[in-house]
Amino acid sequence: MLINALSLKNFKCFEELDVKFAPITLLTGANSSGKSSLINAILAVLQTEQFPFYLSPNGKYVNMGSFEEMVFGKVTEKEISLKFNLQARRVKGYLMSYNTVWKYNNGLPILTSLLVKNKIIELTAELDSEWYKVDLILPNNQRAEILQDQFSLRRLNNTFKKLKIKGKFISYDEGYLLSNTGTFSSANEMIKDFLIPALDAIRSISPNGLGIFSNALEIQRFNYIGSSRQLPERTYYQKARAQLKIDTDGGGYIDQIIEWEETNPEKLEDLNEIMQQIKLFTEIRSTKLKGGRFELNVKTTVKSDFASLTDVGFGVNQFLPIIVADLQLPEDSCLAISQPEIHLHPPVQATFGNYLANQIKRTQKQYIVETHSEYLLNRIRLLLVTGELKSDDVRVLYFENDGVKSTVYDIEFATDGQVKGAPQGFFDTYGIDIMNIAMNAVE
Repeated sequence: MLINALSLKNFKCFEELDVKFAPITLLTGANSSGKSSLINAILAVLQTEQFPFYLSPNGKYVNMGSFEEMVFGKVTEKEISLKFNLQARRVKGYLMSYNTVWKYNNGLPILTSLLVKNKIIELTAELDSEWYKVDLILPNNQRAEILQDQFSLRRLNNTFKKLKIKGKFISYDEGYLLSNTGTFSSANEMIKDFLIPALDAIRSISPNGLGIFSNALEIQRFNYIGSSRQLPERTYYQKARAQLKIDTDGGGYIDQIIEWEETNPEKLEDLNEIMQQIKLFTEIRSTKLKGGRFELNVKTTVKSDFASLTDVGFGVNQFLPIIVADLQLPEDSCLAISQPEIHLHPPVQATFGNYLANQIKRTQKQYIVETHSEYLLNRIRLLLVTGELKSDDVRVLYFENDGVKSTVYDIEFATDGQVKGAPQGFFDTYGIDIMNIAMNAVE
């Protein structure tokens, strides 16, 4: 699951936003400029099992509070628009577009309109106080209404009254549900028993089984590691099985390392090789203790002795969850990271840029990195100049906030070393001291 583009309207600090993503997308700018808000839009979708029919502001990845705290300017009369273009797996260039609009309902967002489309099909749904209409457009401009008639949604006290539907599904393959007629007592039942099966019908005609948000937008192909990560402990109790994905605060990465050591030594060797290339340690291993506990030890150099993870540099145990999370993800997946540079020595921050460059070539993964590290930014610039990265591999988004709303600048790191499209604030932040040093040295 790769994110191709994102559009927001009236979401958090963004009145309107349209951005595109690359295999490596760097989000940079001052604190409280909007970087986290962009990531939060993605996370809200990913933590919602039945998106695009529901949107959960609070869940596994992020807690944004109520609709009032989500909407731009805290004006609940405004509608929030979220639009995603996703690159489907296995078929290059196959994009799926989701355009949703949400309005205030008892403190939470409720869907008011939906557009889902690709090159093959287009599904639209519109909701107002009286009507909900779903249309399906098939190839060659053939329109087929999934519902033969519009159906009434009479609302009482912000909830749906009894809903009567007379509808018919279009049959796309033998044995598929041909028709559906029924009475639903709530919008939840209508979505569960009618609209979701309608989207299943669309999924059945998508090439190679590709479709829309399957299993919560292929959530197993995405993870997010935040900037606040757990501190290591001196000893641990081993769990029966590691999590499929570690938590946003890095929780669970120790269990995964232990499981790799016991059942997948090749994966552990990959971890050791990566950390050696980044120059944080050369080897990691566990030591079992009495009472079912164990400790994790690392060698920081080839000649050094093993030491507890709690006794080595703080940057090691803060960075290690990021690499473990990445190794958990399969190819064609996406990892979002906030401030990977925390507590890292500048050369290591720079070397992380080389790691990202190698990964997008080897695994076709996508990385969305929120960062304040000029060392990482400059290394990416260098890799573009040397040809190790192509222009299409990188997108740099610079965020500014004027106290009312955020603006995002799409900056180009050119292959000749130039920085194009950047506002003055970017150079004030990342280059002014270097320029002043050079000028004063000449004087």
